[in-house]
Amino acid sequence: MNGIAATPGPARARWWLAAAVPALVLAAWQATFAWPFVSDDAFVSLRYADRLLHGQGLTWTDGERVEGYSNLLWVLACAGLGALGIDLVTAARALGAACTAGALLLLARALAPHDRRTAVLAALPPLWVAASQPVLAWTLAGLEGPLVLLCLAAGFGALLRCRDLDQANGRTLFAAGAPFALACWTRPDSPLWIAVAGAVLGIAWLRTGAANALRRVALLAALPLAAVAAQLAFRLAYYGDLVPNTAHVKAEFDPGRGGAGVDYVLAAASALPAVVWPGLLGALVALARPRTRWLAAALLLPVLAWSGYLMAIGGDHFPGRRLWHGALVPLALLAGLALREFAGAAWRRTLVLAGLGAATAAWGTVAARTDPQSHELRHEVWEWRGQAVGAALARAFAAERPLLAVDAAGAVPFWSRLPALDMLGLCDRTIATTPYRDWLHAVKARGDVPLPPGHLRGNGAYVMDRAPDLISMGPPPGLPLPVFVSALEFEHDPRFLAGYRCVRFAAGSHAIPPGRGAIEAITAPLWFAVHGRLGVAATAERIEIPALLFGSLRYPGPLLHHRLPPPPDSPVAAATAAGLQQVGAWWNGSDAVVVPAAGGGAELELRGARAEFAWPVPAGRWRLAVEPPSEVRALAVDPPAIPPDEVIVLTAPREVRLVLERAVDNSAPIRVRRVVLRRE
Repeated sequence: MNGIAATPGPARARWWLAAAVPALVLAAWQATFAWPFVSDDAFVSLRYADRLLHGQGLTWTDGERVEGYSNLLWVLACAGLGALGIDLVTAARALGAACTAGALLLLARALAPHDRRTAVLAALPPLWVAASQPVLAWTLAGLEGPLVLLCLAAGFGALLRCRDLDQANGRTLFAAGAPFALACWTRPDSPLWIAVAGAVLGIAWLRTGAANALRRVALLAALPLAAVAAQLAFRLAYYGDLVPNTAHVKAEFDPGRGGAGVDYVLAAASALPAVVWPGLLGALVALARPRTRWLAAALLLPVLAWSGYLMAIGGDHFPGRRLWHGALVPLALLAGLALREFAGAAWRRTLVLAGLGAATAAWGTVAARTDPQSHELRHEVWEWRGQAVGAALARAFAAERPLLAVDAAGAVPFWSRLPALDMLGLCDRTIATTPYRDWLHAVKARGDVPLPPGHLRGNGAYVMDRAPDLISMGPPPGLPLPVFVSALEFEHDPRFLAGYRCVRFAAGSHAIPPGRGAIEAITAPLWFAVHGRLGVAATAERIEIPALLFGSLRYPGPLLHHRLPPPPDSPVAAATAAGLQQVGAWWNGSDAVVVPAAGGGAELELRGARAEFAWPVPAGRWRLAVEPPSEVRALAVDPPAIPPDEVIVLTAPREVRLVLERAVDNSAPIRVRRVVLRRE
């Protein structure tokens, strides 16, 4: 069970630093490829960090505490940088870059270079990692993958640097467990790495006696076990749960899983040639040598266990092979073992291997930069549209603090800082523990609708029970139609059909992506509760109707039918087609948009001649007025108001169709705050 060299002393630091330089340069170049991509889930973690910094605890929203993150150490590290005054998005990017660089340095150090020849060999494994797609896609994307890479590079690298694991003292084994403990705090599935590696080493140590093997495994696992126990105790005390809420989201049978996990692992292995093939070759070579056999097994079996885990959970819906960060380390170190065995002490072999290694790195770099998933991330900018929408909501409604229900729980809630409800359940325990809907099995059987893991929970009735003031469907800037389970269930809920109206919310013109993109006018379809904080305020003597409701869309009835369309040529199909046409005509043809008002609130910007809204009004005499007075007048067209004072006379309660109409003939947009009916 020998490692490949002695632990390098201070005099050797220059060699492993020099060995890491090519990988650092390549990683820096690779990481710019996907710029300015930041994952929406990164904004979920940053919202936790932001609320922690503002004294609201490790929470995503007001009310029930829910562990909607799966990267505690990452959240705390981002919050720590934020406490120093660093912008949180910048902090997450900088942390990702620093962790990737640190991991590459530790990989070079693990191979213990001590002269030029060994430095050439030590440069190759980190170079192959730097060429990989996870480094390209996720170094600057704001999530915890680079920290996992760093922790495992430190942990497995410490094991590799031991001259002889059979002779390693207790202090060395105990210290080697520290980075694995940090990995356990970084992702809740990270204990798998140390559990499998520790089990393999424990079997190997049985040669020295069962008691000695148990003592060594206990020393190696002490800190990881303590870390897991401490987080479990915190989770129970703070969140009242045994597992992160994210685990509930993917628990039980997932109708979208099927063979997706197998496909994910096989596709990832094919997309990472510069790491997978050297790693597998290294495993074959190291397993064939008695002196490296057990160490190779302690590197290889965790990778196989991790691959099985990814198959079991259905892979990952994110592009860029995000969950392969951890596997990069043991595969690279397995390749390092093979390099030492092949090279021996000969310069000629070293140069040949260096040439082959450089070609392999080039292969991996080309594979990463030409992979469609990398280009998908490079062109994914909807999170920045979410920034525009969230910032506009903050300008408009910071004072009212309406409850915002969202499908995408990251950018819009982070930038708006409004109370929020996650309709996919990542940050909501009730939705996360709602059983999968039976109709999803039928959707899966059709095979024509994507069912991404982690996006299949929903509970439309529960969302309506919470009565959100605002609803945003789909990824920002959103869609006027349902996308995921909760919103698809709204179609059959009379509370939604009668109580919500969709408006065209103008978030302004922004450079998308920031700093380099074309100027883009962002308009978001937002559903407003007509009786909510931002809706109609009515008393016996006065009815205030926000002008933003004029020109809004009332949902015509079920249109998507749980993604199971009705039979063609049926009456239901005809009604569905008419409803979809109505929604499309409204979205493309409406001349009324809602804009944040100066000083807070929202106004209707009337760009056409008129906009309508109907509202039930009690019996009596009611006078119409626009507040504040503007170049728009309010009219009642059904029943018609009595001129010249625009008084509505109702002998019985009825729905009144109101119209905002230009009082002067011009084409400039006119803004209106509210329409008021006062009882005479």
